Amino acid sequence: MLILSMAILPGCTEIRFKDNNIQNEEQYNTTKISVASFNIKIFGKTKASNDTVMASLVEIVSKYDIIAIQEIKDIDQEVPYEFLELLNNNSSIQFEMLLSERSGSQEDDRSSQEQYAILYNPELISVIDNGTLYNDSVNDSFQREPFLAHLSVKNTTLDFVLGVIHTKPAAAEDEIAALIDVFNWSAAHYDDEDVMIVGDYNADCSYFDEEDIFELEIGSAEFLWAIPNEADTNLASSNCTYDRMVLTGEIINNFNGTWGVDNTFSEKSISDHWPVWIELVIRID
Repeated sequence: MLILSMAILPGCTEIRFKDNNIQNEEQYNTTKISVASFNIKIFGKTKASNDTVMASLVEIVSKYDIIAIQEIKDIDQEVPYEFLELLNNNSSIQFEMLLSERSGSQEDDRSSQEQYAILYNPELISVIDNGTLYNDSVNDSFQREPFLAHLSVKNTTLDFVLGVIHTKPAAAEDEIAALIDVFNWSAAHYDDEDVMIVGDYNADCSYFDEEDIFELEIGSAEFLWAIPNEADTNLASSNCTYDRMVLTGEIINNFNGTWGVDNTFSEKSISDHWPVWIELVIRID
């Protein structure tokens, strides 16, 4: 049964679709953080030169405690730093950023290189490891290798690995299936079973049959797909759940069932995707 939730982030739709897994939450002091994912279409110099678009992006990004950005296209790697400066000049929070190398390092992938960024509120989030691109040199499973970083929520019991992916649309099915290797590698590399991989999975419509999720290893009971199939995460007329947030480990119990699609804009000059987000509830240490 779907249960409507009363508390929402400004300008976001929200549904509570599963029971709160935080056991006896009232017995403990807890804190909440929001984690978001946003494919900012072709985020390069042209978009960065549009003051109206950039102002909208600042307003959107500043809502979240952590937000993973995909499709940074600036070959000179200047735009992410320019955006961070603009964000901090127009926000009460002084965000910090983890920026990947340009993904798509294999010879056959270099025409589609992009960067990932993780922006976060340092008052709430600590960085344990600055992050690395997944080493895809053996199997070449991804057009753009996922970016993974190890984070912790300050003054709480939660450390976790946050991964970001932008799959190749024509190979979405194979790349989504291959994410099991990334989850396993991340847990072993960081010695942390709490792993969340977010991003533009292209996990619906003509690229992927969402009914096949349960046939995947990351569709098993060990994983939680926090953005459900009924969500519409793109601005096109078709209802497609391209953008996903998949969790495994004990962090599943920190997800309180609150998720959202920030569909507050309709201008494709901003992006052709809406941000998706979830809320985590963490016990204060």
